[in-house]
Amino acid sequence: MPLLVDLNKKSATRQALSAHQGVTTEARHRNKPARYPWKVLHACESAGEILALVEGQIVSGMRPFLLTPAGSGVAAAFSKQAKEATAPISLLKTWSHVREWRRLLHESAAETSAEIIHAHSFASGMAAVRGSSSVVYQLRRAVEKIAAAAGHCSENSWLAHSFRVAEQFVLTRAAAVIVNHHCGRLECLERGVRAENLFLIPNPVDPALLDSVPDREWLEQAAGGAPETTFFLIPAVPHASWELRDAVLRWMRVLSIVARGSSAVKFLFLADSKSADTVNELASACNLSDSVRVLPAAMRNKAMATADVVICGREHAAEGFAIEALARGRALLAADAEEHRDISADGRGCLWFRSGDVADIAQRSHFLAGNAQFRQALGMAGREHCLATRSAEVVASQHDAVYRLAFSRRKGRETSPPRAQLIPLQVGG
Repeated sequence: MPLLVDLNKKSATRQALSAHQGVTTEARHRNKPARYPWKVLHACESAGEILALVEGQIVSGMRPFLLTPAGSGVAAAFSKQAKEATAPISLLKTWSHVREWRRLLHESAAETSAEIIHAHSFASGMAAVRGSSSVVYQLRRAVEKIAAAAGHCSENSWLAHSFRVAEQFVLTRAAAVIVNHHCGRLECLERGVRAENLFLIPNPVDPALLDSVPDREWLEQAAGGAPETTFFLIPAVPHASWELRDAVLRWMRVLSIVARGSSAVKFLFLADSKSADTVNELASACNLSDSVRVLPAAMRNKAMATADVVICGREHAAEGFAIEALARGRALLAADAEEHRDISADGRGCLWFRSGDVADIAQRSHFLAGNAQFRQALGMAGREHCLATRSAEVVASQHDAVYRLAFSRRKGRETSPPRAQLIPLQVGG
């Protein structure tokens, strides 16, 4: 039987989690603690997906629990799992997985031990709404889209359609639904979720990103640059051969324009060995080999932490590169797409370009290449924006209103959160 451990009782863990190095004392004072220490059960496929949120909830005064198919317990017990990818579950096996989740929730006595059940997957959500009335469902991506991306079926198949209907049942039965972006909010409204039950809360950024420090000397050696070189990083290239050539040729056209005004510019590409050959081949054909370097994907962390400018096209929007660049304090040059506007609606920390417009991208790249102080200010603004809107503590505090709504809809139970009891102390005179 899984054992639920109250994370709030682990004082040593709690103190360690509250001391994230990259978050300043001033920023922490701006983050108000939760009004009520909710006992919330997080039902998720992998603890690594929500550790940042759980840590933020601990700091903000909540009392979260973790329950996964692999076990349950304190956040520290899942530290290794944070780096492990969860194997996608085939839609054909989903219903058996729902039954497994019903068993897990029953054995954990979730209905009586937790005030809120926060489900982070379709299977856990389906099991939870069939047994509890205080369920918060977190929709990151529709279940049929997850299956299509894993190659289990097409989005238009009868199997995908049947699970879309099933997920609609979960969405409409949950006491509250959380989405992470505006597109998800519109999708939920179209699928019958009432606006008052729907909350738009971003994912918290990894505290390690906020603490990252540039390693300029390493980048100059790895990419063959000099102190005056401006490094632009394209964090990913498509894997399909025809998409790869089109994308790389577009960046070569941008680089050729920028390089006319400044020879101290290099475009860096993160790519695997097969894609690297195509990038180098096209760079040579365009006489830009001296201004192009391909770095292996294993160098992503250092490259993202150090590049002067990170360029994110529309094709990068779903990969999280833009928010990572902001959190690391890098100047961000991003396509003006709805997915990127979700991150920074007013463009704080970011310079927008018209997607696919080579001349516009080149003009803005040239401006950034020649204005080091502006790049630095842009990076600082982006990191401060992440601290103010997406740090783990800030995001955790936004769940208070969600949990209050879900708790108010519990059937057959007191609908207002318990009040703290004040116990008088006798002090000897």
